[in-house]
Amino acid sequence: AVLKHQWKNELSLFVPHRKAVVIEGSKKERLMEWRSEADYYIANYELLLRDFDEINSRNWDYIFADEATKICNPQAKQSKIIKKLQAQRRVAMSGTPIANRAEDCWNLIDFTNPGVFGSYWNFLNRYCVKNRWGSIFTYQNMDELKRKIRRYMIRRTKEEVLPDLPEKIVTDVPFVLSEEEAELQKKIKQEILRDIKASDINKLEKPMTIQYVIVKFNRLRQLADSLELLGQNKKSAKLEVLRELLRENLEGGRKAIIFSEFAEMCKILYREFPEYNPVMITGQVPNIIRQSMLDRFNNEDGCGICIMSSAGAYGLNITAASIVVNYDLPFSFSKLEQRIGRAHRHGQKNKVQVFNLLGKGTADMAIKKIIHAKFELSNQILGDAPISMEQIQDMLRYE
Repeated sequence: AVLKHQWKNELSLFVPHRKAVVIEGSKKERLMEWRSEADYYIANYELLLRDFDEINSRNWDYIFADEATKICNPQAKQSKIIKKLQAQRRVAMSGTPIANRAEDCWNLIDFTNPGVFGSYWNFLNRYCVKNRWGSIFTYQNMDELKRKIRRYMIRRTKEEVLPDLPEKIVTDVPFVLSEEEAELQKKIKQEILRDIKASDINKLEKPMTIQYVIVKFNRLRQLADSLELLGQNKKSAKLEVLRELLRENLEGGRKAIIFSEFAEMCKILYREFPEYNPVMITGQVPNIIRQSMLDRFNNEDGCGICIMSSAGAYGLNITAASIVVNYDLPFSFSKLEQRIGRAHRHGQKNKVQVFNLLGKGTADMAIKKIIHAKFELSNQILGDAPISMEQIQDMLRYE
């Protein structure tokens, strides 16, 4: 929802003579906005389901699908319904078109150029290899897919725009857990490894089994963030590292975005750093006030940090910040790039510093290793491959 207003602001800069309307509010208000005279109508994907009849009542000149990974799943309702809209031209826009899997690109191409890749099932048979349970575990004919995609994609890589971007410096900040944290981490690791060992070996690679273990593995991620997330106490070695890092770097009016995968951790960070007059954006923050929070962060001198969960990692321009802190890391390489891209983008005038807080022997270090492997795959247009049980066991044994 915040991104809608950002689009309107950008349009007012580049085409001030054109009228843009943001679709929001009650059903009655939205219908009035859809029926108003304007050049651009800006809506979020959720309104495809709520306002479909009104949207579909006209033949559009263009449909621009920004952050198009939102419609990469061909089975999702909003992915299906956006393809039913009539338009002379369709454009899908994304900084990470292959967000998680190679098959993600099929629906984006089928949205912009219907039928050129054939059916989804033909696509899977041509480029994906399934295991005995029907899950995709690897890919084939990637060079062919890469050639075909080029016909329908205008791609501008980060390397191509580097001359227009400020310098970016990425720094890993290692630290050591407290004795209490390290002891609890050891117990949780052993518990999860015992669960894996006790499982039927024939079920280990089933998606449900892997998902179950990942849920348990998240306890290790939370432990590395703060014992408070596990209901233990408020001790956190990482929190103290962040406190020192902010003290050393937030000077001269510099501002920072701090990312965490956990909404509860965001609340803890908001509580712990009142001296920086923080703002916080998570999925629990109503859309209607997110833009006012961003405006406050971008414009108020005393507002030094913006704390965000994954809800804030898409699309937003937050160039007031020249520091990005990854308090914890996502499993996805593309999500990590999305985070950093909030500050390291056009309009940024300062050098951008990225800090990754990595506890030695923790889930942080293990995930960093996995992300590096996924980066290598993304260069082959594979995106982030699914996590295997073998990788999970490697993470649990990481020292």
